[in-house]
Amino acid sequence: MALTLSLRHIEIIRAVLRAGTLTSAARQLAVSQPGISRALRNAENRLGLTLFERRSGRLYPTPEVLALYPDIEKIYADIEAVQLNAADLRRVRGGRLSVVAIPSIAATILAKAIGQLAHISPDLRVTLRTVLNYEVIENVRAGNAELGFTFDVATNPAVTATEIGQTRLVCILPKGHPLATKASLDARDLHELPLVSFSGTLAIGAILDKAFSESGATRRIGVEVGQTFLACALVSAGAGVAGVNELIISDLRHGFVVRPYRPQHVTRLYAVTRTQRPSLAATAPLR
Repeated sequence: MALTLSLRHIEIIRAVLRAGTLTSAARQLAVSQPGISRALRNAENRLGLTLFERRSGRLYPTPEVLALYPDIEKIYADIEAVQLNAADLRRVRGGRLSVVAIPSIAATILAKAIGQLAHISPDLRVTLRTVLNYEVIENVRAGNAELGFTFDVATNPAVTATEIGQTRLVCILPKGHPLATKASLDARDLHELPLVSFSGTLAIGAILDKAFSESGATRRIGVEVGQTFLACALVSAGAGVAGVNELIISDLRHGFVVRPYRPQHVTRLYAVTRTQRPSLAATAPLR
């Protein structure tokens, strides 16, 4: 079963495609040529595809990698947009900004952004509150917050939602769990297992309900939680298996095993502002 690529794999594939040779790509990325070669072979093994043909000491892109290239460029366009948004955020020097976010975004994207902002704009006072997914829209609409961050949102004429990224559904398991030997998992693998999971009233719980229903599997909740970091802590303690979004787990992978969930489910992340006259501080991160 194919494994997922890391952002570093994608960076190397892009560099080789754009540079045309391993030597030039290695120089651009400031790594060794053997390191580039090893990373490409690892990427091909993970994908189960041949990305470059090696003939007479040169690399030639295959139709498969050329088909992936537009998606690779889109990833880098999104990264550039995030960097530009961060630069705009840094230019906000003072005043107040009220923000609401779901916990997984607050503890990752926002924590890093606000950490940088505290040094660059010490006169800007930020109030950050964590709320449920559906409460983000209501808080921004009602004027209780100028800026909100949430998962997939319903259309609401009172707010403007701007996509800022994506995250995937993954499974986390205690180390040594029998299912940890599988390359990826689906709802049928988790049928009737006692799960650490979320209520169907939460966004991720609704996603899991749908995934299990479509597979004809039963989602049996052994421990119900409301936040991903709690699910991670409980899985690390051996309380069960959990399906979570991958946004928050990168900094917590010390007590559990992560496996891709199939079929892949992508959740979009949105920044939300009021449609009418948002403040400069609220709009700066979205430019």
